[in-house]
Amino acid sequence: MNSTAGRFNSRSRRCFRLSAASRGQQGLWLAAWLLMSAPFLGALAAEAASPVRAQNLAAGAKYTLWPQPNYEHCTDPGDTTQLTDGKTSQAYFWTQRGTVGWSGAPYATVTVDLGRVEPISGVSLNTAAGVAGVVWPAAIHILVSDDGKQFRDVADLVLLDRKAHGPFPQGYAIRRLATDELQTKGRYVCFMMVPLAGCPFLFVDEVEVFRGPQGLLEREPGGKPVASVASLFQEVRARRGVEHRFRSDIERLEAAIRSATLRGGEEARRRLLGQLDALRKELDASKIAVTEASFQAVLPLSEGHARLFALEAELWRDAGAQDLAVAKANPWDPLDPFAAPRSSGEPIEVHAMRGEHRAAAIDLFNSTPQALEVTVRFEGLPGSPTPAYVAAHAVRWTDTSQGVPVASALPEATRLADGWRVTVFPGLVQQVWLSLHPVDLPPGEHRGHVVLRAGSIERRVPIGLRVWPFDFPRRTTLLVGGWSYTDGDTYGVTAANREAFLKHLHERFVNTPWATAAVLMSFQSTGADGEKIELDTRRFDAWVAQWPDAARYMVFASVGPTFAGKRHGTPEFDRLVGAWITAWVRHLKSKGIGPDRLGLLLHDEPHEGTDVGPIVSWAKAIRSAAPGVLIWEDPTYRDPGKAPAELFEVCHILCPNRPMWLEGGKPFEAFYLDQKRRGRTLQFYSCSGPAKLLDPYTYYRLQAWHGWQIGATGSFFWAFGDNGGASSWNEYLAKAGPFTPLFLDEKTVTPGKQMEAVRESVEDFETLAMLRRAVERAKAAGRADAAVASAETLLKHAADEVLAAPGAGEIHWHKPKDRVGSTAVLGLVPV
Repeated sequence: MNSTAGRFNSRSRRCFRLSAASRGQQGLWLAAWLLMSAPFLGALAAEAASPVRAQNLAAGAKYTLWPQPNYEHCTDPGDTTQLTDGKTSQAYFWTQRGTVGWSGAPYATVTVDLGRVEPISGVSLNTAAGVAGVVWPAAIHILVSDDGKQFRDVADLVLLDRKAHGPFPQGYAIRRLATDELQTKGRYVCFMMVPLAGCPFLFVDEVEVFRGPQGLLEREPGGKPVASVASLFQEVRARRGVEHRFRSDIERLEAAIRSATLRGGEEARRRLLGQLDALRKELDASKIAVTEASFQAVLPLSEGHARLFALEAELWRDAGAQDLAVAKANPWDPLDPFAAPRSSGEPIEVHAMRGEHRAAAIDLFNSTPQALEVTVRFEGLPGSPTPAYVAAHAVRWTDTSQGVPVASALPEATRLADGWRVTVFPGLVQQVWLSLHPVDLPPGEHRGHVVLRAGSIERRVPIGLRVWPFDFPRRTTLLVGGWSYTDGDTYGVTAANREAFLKHLHERFVNTPWATAAVLMSFQSTGADGEKIELDTRRFDAWVAQWPDAARYMVFASVGPTFAGKRHGTPEFDRLVGAWITAWVRHLKSKGIGPDRLGLLLHDEPHEGTDVGPIVSWAKAIRSAAPGVLIWEDPTYRDPGKAPAELFEVCHILCPNRPMWLEGGKPFEAFYLDQKRRGRTLQFYSCSGPAKLLDPYTYYRLQAWHGWQIGATGSFFWAFGDNGGASSWNEYLAKAGPFTPLFLDEKTVTPGKQMEAVRESVEDFETLAMLRRAVERAKAAGRADAAVASAETLLKHAADEVLAAPGAGEIHWHKPKDRVGSTAVLGLVPV
């Protein structure tokens, strides 16, 4: 997307390039496997062939493909004719030029033009799967149309083929998916192939359309009208997400029942398995309006789904669990919806300066047959039972388009006069998230209990809050941003949620906002040489007004080889760019903003093959005319040592991708640390996704610690507003990602654990910065005592210790790791 639409391309291109590399490696392994297995492939293909045969109306027919095939080992110009030429691959499926393949496509279509409206009794499609990460398609919808515009969805070939010919084979096989059960008609037949979630591949080498009885021309084609293939895909993917959730949860619960030690013995096990079989028949995704605006992918997804978890609660009771179990939790650990109940008397310990936000969490397990309304209140702490400095959140479970449910959403619990109310469903762990924000509490140790009560049931969790005798600064040191693009309606930011979005980011120490090029590129050039610039500052001024206390204003300029008709590398170009940036510096000064508070990303993610000439020309012209304006670049060269040196030389700030840094090892690190020695400032950014599957602790919080370790000054994430084009409450409909670390819909903004981790990362960084400033003041005053030496040692080694913890470099959430290192180290900081 171009700059006027406000797109920063890090997420889409970087993530695709990573996955493309992985896919290329898989392709090479797959080709080798196929070559070694050649004697067996013909037999496999023959065994998988379907007996369905009739006159093939598609023989030699023209067809169109969307998107364009891109799998490197089989893509060639013949892709436009090979699917109806009557030839099928018998070996080396992925590496045959007669095969058509896609890598990374959300779905793919083959639309055959039969030349005229024909009666249709069936179709077939040849494909293969079963090795090297290639799996069978989740669905192949057959759409028919008389005019190529209005289509009807008449069947799912995958379902019909499996009904007629059994389940897909285990291991590698070629299979002709076929059916003769259609009773339809049309000139155009579209095969819409949908991959299974997590599989980036789709392959086909022949499609057929079988002639049906002539009488079908006198009948309606049947099926459901579809507004578009894209809208059908959205519905298919969402329904597939619900089906996967139901199927996966049934399997998880069945495994738990079969392995549990039950007080009722085998009779209890048979009873539970019988109830589960009944639920298996009841859980029907087709009955759920997955594309309706009111639908949310929040667990439980339906009344039947709630009964499944109630059955898990019955399993807990049979296994001897108490009616309501509670335990302290690490707020950054992922939850498992099928985790067994646990009870713990371990106390919650929170350390905070006045003005800091620090999190704690408690897990609740309801083993009764009914939902429990639990009241959460405090005893012993100042302000009990409802301290004003505490916010209680009832963590909500949401499913993801990758089929991994997460407990990340943090809507506030219902506040009562004497506490907060939280609904705890039977069999589904419910977390209570506590955000403690002491502002005017006296320093020292405060101790009490969190009291959880449901009717006659009461549970108590000890809690200690240590308030340090310092005030957290209103202006923080670390520069933090996330391509927020609040200068317009971009990604998930809308006119209706913008104010809430801004408030949310301000409260989480975001001090480096981003805008699209549109804020700077509205101007007129006049004068004899066209070098007198008249700015239209309205959009820029409105954006700056949203961020009056910003430490820096960042703009994705998205420049090209020309500017206002002048080509880079010419004196005219240099003069015009100089006049343009000089005009903006004057305007900034009129608003009390120095030029060093404006940063420009000229070209997003320059990498292997990028023509850096325009970037260098723009940077030199800007630096010559307005030396204070900052040139900020985010190179993604896998081997930056082979990148053009002049690109780095013209930058003030280099912002490498942190996951690439972790992957690149010592050579990658050494290159950028050398750039720092040469005078460039370093910062970090990350753009992996989907966000809700990224670890709040290692991906979000530890980025600031890594920055401290290498002397970086900024931490950025793609992207605070990118919800993938769908409500965060129904990620089944997201087009990509999503990448926002919070929960967005058209009107509301809800906290998410990932964004809370960003806030705590700023506080971690600031704590270390405060200690460093205190040491500097002490040494300037002539102190050289043991306390100063101890503080210096801590500053030198704290980040090393945190980042050396097991799993600290693993960015995905559902991987076991140590998530307490930073808290333990900060507990020792003598601020």
